Amino acid sequence: MNREELENLARKIAVGLGPGDGLFLTGELGVGKSVFARAVLRALGVEGPIPSPSFIVDAIYVTGDLEIHHIDLYRLRGDPGELEFYGIGDALTSDALVLVEWAERLPEEVLRTGTRVHISFTDDPDEREVMLNGEPVAGN
Repeated sequence: MNREELENLARKIAVGLGPGDGLFLTGELGVGKSVFARAVLRALGVEGPIPSPSFIVDAIYVTGDLEIHHIDLYRLRGDPGELEFYGIGDALTSDALVLVEWAERLPEEVLRTGTRVHISFTDDPDEREVMLNGEPVAGN
């Protein structure tokens, strides 16, 4: 799946997302999680700059009646106390839509509550393999 196909898939998934949903992105550094996240946010109506929240951990957007938490766990070490320290536990149990990059750092029971997207590298540097809830997704 190339970048355009990845963004198209993100837009298709965004259509079905709403309050209380979780979208959990996993994959190696540089694989396209942020590209995917930005495409979802744009499809949901977020305008303006969408910087990576890796330093602030939780960027909050409001579009219409929908509150969206774009969470990046890259800088966290996996200590459950960190989730509470940054207020992520509250976001995960709220009525907001949560979109989490580096979601593999969340407890497994949280990951089971939402949609999982795993993006991985292929032999072609311009292509990615995508798994949606454990099932492979073909390019568009």
